[in-house]
Amino acid sequence: MQEQEFTQLSLEDWVLSKCEEWRDHYETNYEEKHEEYFRLWRGIWDGNDTLRESERSRLIAPALQQAVESSVAEVEEATFGRGKWFDIRDDIADQNPLDIEQIKKQLLEDMQFTQTRKSVAECILNAAIYGTGIGELVIEEVKEMRPATQQIMEGAMQAVGVEIQDRFVVKLNPVLPQNFLIDPVATSVDDALGVAVDQYVPTHQVTMLQEQGVYRDEEVGVAYGETSLEADKELAHFPEDKVRLTKYYGLVPRELFEDAINAEMDEDEEVVELSGSEEKSQYVEAVVVLANGVLMKVEENPYMMSDRPIVAFPWDVIPNRFWGRGVCEKGYNSQKALDT
Repeated sequence: MQEQEFTQLSLEDWVLSKCEEWRDHYETNYEEKHEEYFRLWRGIWDGNDTLRESERSRLIAPALQQAVESSVAEVEEATFGRGKWFDIRDDIADQNPLDIEQIKKQLLEDMQFTQTRKSVAECILNAAIYGTGIGELVIEEVKEMRPATQQIMEGAMQAVGVEIQDRFVVKLNPVLPQNFLIDPVATSVDDALGVAVDQYVPTHQVTMLQEQGVYRDEEVGVAYGETSLEADKELAHFPEDKVRLTKYYGLVPRELFEDAINAEMDEDEEVVELSGSEEKSQYVEAVVVLANGVLMKVEENPYMMSDRPIVAFPWDVIPNRFWGRGVCEKGYNSQKALDT
């Protein structure tokens, strides 16, 4: 098989071209319906939702809202209502069950610290409205503050203050459908060429990560407003102090990946060969981060199992499709009949 030539293309251009193709597919096939589902759930009237010109009523019946909320409440009760909402099964060959119990307690404490239950509930709500729940797993280093005491003056007095410790946490960030891009022919995150989270973030978040050395020290520039990425398109004014951050997880051409890695190195640094077999694949599983189209980070997938940090699930499965069917789609015709 003849290898493709990417001599005139940079890694960021390749990623952006794929994201534009995937966004065009989403906007053509799903965006209009998803926006209407959101309006019906919120009870927001729009002239485009009317079925005939003589229709003058702007009443949105609350039937679909009640259906979504009751369905989500049932799933949340089934998930969280039993106290311990997850379990870890020990290996049958392990004769010591205490190690798994310790891991479960630590995992429960970590999830309470990062408010994972709230994020899971939001993903369930998104699945009921749009048909698919999507979440991004993010690893962050945070400063944990806790009250502490310390003996001073040879134990004669006790000082009371705050102890600060560095702590690595894993957070689950819910992702709306308009901020998620996936290979159109894929039916799951693992089967796709790649996936991307494309959304606006505050400028200070990118600046702080640049100061920490997570992102490259590049000039980001100004993000041009695009309402299709906003969480609430009904707003009259959108903030301007923001950056369009595109995080791509998936396969990229090896040639472009190596060019981007080598361009980051200084001239005096030695180029290190990437790990792998003698016959290297044409693609590399990588993480690429762009801010307003500027390359901020590129690295080979750093996760131990080479997993993509995206979880997605349909409310109801549609055969051979990634996007599922939610409560709003199932009750759509009944809701339109009531409003008409």
